Amino acid sequence: MTNTSVWRPMAQNIEFDALESNVNAVIAVADTVRTTLGPKGLDKLLIDQAMNRHVSNDGVTILLSLKTIHPVARMVVEIAERQEQLVGDGTTTAVVMAAEMVKEGKRLIKELGVHPTKVVEGIESGVYYACELLEKAAKKISIDDVELEHVVNTSLASKLDGKRLASIVISAIRAVGNNASYNGSYDFDKSIKIVRRMNMDDKVISGLILERGRLDKDIPLEVKNARILICKLDLKPVKESWLKENSRYEDILTMEKDRVTKAKEIVDAMLATGANVILIASPEIDDVVENLLISRRVFAAIISTDEIEHVARYTNAKPARFMDDLKLPDILGYADRVYEDEDNNIIYIENGKNKNIVTIIVSGTTKETSLERWRAVRDGVNAAEAALNKGVVVGGGAAELHVIDKMKSLKLKGLEQVGIDVVAAALESIMRQILTNAGFNGLEKVMTAKALQDTFGIDINTGEPIDMMEIGVLDPLLVKTTALKAAGEIAKAVLRIDRNLAADDLSQQALSESKR
Repeated sequence: MTNTSVWRPMAQNIEFDALESNVNAVIAVADTVRTTLGPKGLDKLLIDQAMNRHVSNDGVTILLSLKTIHPVARMVVEIAERQEQLVGDGTTTAVVMAAEMVKEGKRLIKELGVHPTKVVEGIESGVYYACELLEKAAKKISIDDVELEHVVNTSLASKLDGKRLASIVISAIRAVGNNASYNGSYDFDKSIKIVRRMNMDDKVISGLILERGRLDKDIPLEVKNARILICKLDLKPVKESWLKENSRYEDILTMEKDRVTKAKEIVDAMLATGANVILIASPEIDDVVENLLISRRVFAAIISTDEIEHVARYTNAKPARFMDDLKLPDILGYADRVYEDEDNNIIYIENGKNKNIVTIIVSGTTKETSLERWRAVRDGVNAAEAALNKGVVVGGGAAELHVIDKMKSLKLKGLEQVGIDVVAAALESIMRQILTNAGFNGLEKVMTAKALQDTFGIDINTGEPIDMMEIGVLDPLLVKTTALKAAGEIAKAVLRIDRNLAADDLSQQALSESKR
C-alpha cells in the first residue's frame, strides 16, 4: 500500500516533466520566429559554422536553419516544412498558433486535471469548426480582380523590396493568365519559373531562361526555327571503369574503337531526328559525343533535371530516354528562337509551341539579398495560387479573431467546449503578435478589435480600427486553414506524450518491421 501511494505521485511528476519539457520546446521554437510576423516584423541573422551569414524574416528558412536538439522541436520544424510544401506560406503562423495551443492545453492538463485525450478531442473539434467558419467567410476571386493584387501585396509587405517584387509577381501571373489553370485549379509552378541573377535587373521574360551557356563557344550562338531534342540517353557508351579494369593493350584498343563507333551512332541518331538544338540532361556525357556535336556545329547545352519539365511543357518536346525514342515522330519540340546571352551566361528560349510560360528574373546586390528576394517572389506566387484556388479572407489576424465569438456561440457538448477555448487562444495570438511587433500593446488592441465588425482589424501604423477589406489587407484562405490544421497536429502530438524515452535505432526497427 505504501509503495503504491509513493509511486503514483512519482509517475505523475514524470508525466508532467515530459509535458513541461515538450511544451517548452514548442514555445522556444515559436519564440524564435514570432517577432518576424507581420509587415513590421524583424529579421534574423543566420550564421553557420563557416561564418556564412544570411539575413531573413522567412519563417521556414529560419526554422530549417535551427540546430534543434530537442526531438519535439524537430517535429515542429518538420510539420512547418510540410506547411511550406503544401501552400508555400504560413509556417510562422502555424508555429505561433501551435505554441498557444500547447500552452493552453498544458494549463488544462496540469491545473484543471483534464485528461490529455479529452483535450486532444476538443482541439480536433475546435480546429474543425474554426476552419468551417473561415471557409464560410471566404470570398472567391478571379485572376483579373484587384483582390489578387491585394493578396500579393499583403504577402510581400514584410519582405525585402516587397512593393517592387509584388508588381513583378502580379505582372507574371497576369501574363500567363488562365493558361496556368489545370483541371480547374491554378498551378503556377508549371507556368512561372523564378531565377536569380545578381548581375541582371528584375524583369518578367515571356519564355524560358536556362541558367547555363552552350556546350562550347565554337557552336552557333543562335538558332531560329529551333527543333529541340531533350536528351536523357546514356551518353557514356563505354565506361572509363571498364577501361581501367582491362590491362591488355589489345582489349583497351578494341574498347576505345567501340567507344568511338557507339558515340557516332548516338550522335547520328540524334541528328537524324532533324534536331538543331540538343538539350542534354544525361548524368554523364562522353568526350567523343561532346566533340562530335561541336564539330557538327549543333547548338547543344547541358540542362538540369529541374529544367526538363519546363522545357518539355513550353516546347512540346518529349525527353528521349532510349535510342528507340529517337524514332518517334513527335519527339522534337519547337521554338521560334534559341540563343545564348554570353554576357550573363544564360540561354533564352522564345516563343515555344505552348506560349504559356514566363520567367521572373530576380536580382540582388549580394548573394544573400538575391536569395531573400527570390524567396519573397516565390511566396508571392504561392499566395496568389492559393487565393485563386480557395478564396481570400481579411488579413492582419482579423479573420481568425472574428471567428472566435462564432465558435463560442456553437452549442457543443462536454469537453468539445474545452477545445474551443484552446483553439480560440491560438486564433487570437496572430493579431496580438502582429500588433506587438508593430510596437503596440497587442493584448489591449485585440480587445478593441473584438468589438468591431467582421472585416475590421487594427491599423499597424496608427493603432486605430480599420476595415481590412477596404484597405486591401487580404490573405489566402488556404494558408489560414492549413496553418491552423498544422498547429492542431503539433498540439495534439505534444499533449498526448506522457514520457520521453531513450530508444534503440528506430529506423532499423522500422526497416525490420517492413520486412516481416
